Amino acid sequence: MVQQCRNGFPNFLDLLVVCSEAGLTPRAGIERVSRELTVTHPFLGANLFLMCLELRAGRPLAEAVESLGKRVRIDEIRSLGSLLQQTEELGTNLSSALRVFSEEMRARRLLRAEERAHALPVKLVLPLALFVFPVMLVVALLPLFVRIHKAFF
Repeated sequence: MVQQCRNGFPNFLDLLVVCSEAGLTPRAGIERVSRELTVTHPFLGANLFLMCLELRAGRPLAEAVESLGKRVRIDEIRSLGSLLQQTEELGTNLSSALRVFSEEMRARRLLRAEERAHALPVKLVLPLALFVFPVMLVVALLPLFVRIHKAFF
């Protein structure tokens, strides 16, 4: 579930950027995106919907995002909470900050995929040694044993 959230999080950020550029407030954008993401990323969409319910109940945005980060246990969401709080306090442009943050999240996802790809050869050594190499030896040495057997018997 956590991996699904990590994979869907950059999509959430991209949709939030679009909503922000369209003039929606962060709260309205999150509510809109949570409805859209329930189809493609149901776990993340459901948790975002819970966050929307917290926002409707009057909880501040930073606390709601922090609670979402605790529920889902993803560091990126906690970072988003800090980003939203800073843009609100400093009055900076939310769209550009979210766009940069989204690109960073996509780069992190790519790095995680590359790390898994680089770890794959190490994980394949044991199955290759146990299953493939013995068969290759039999295929390579069987004709030699047949010739030796015919020569002496």
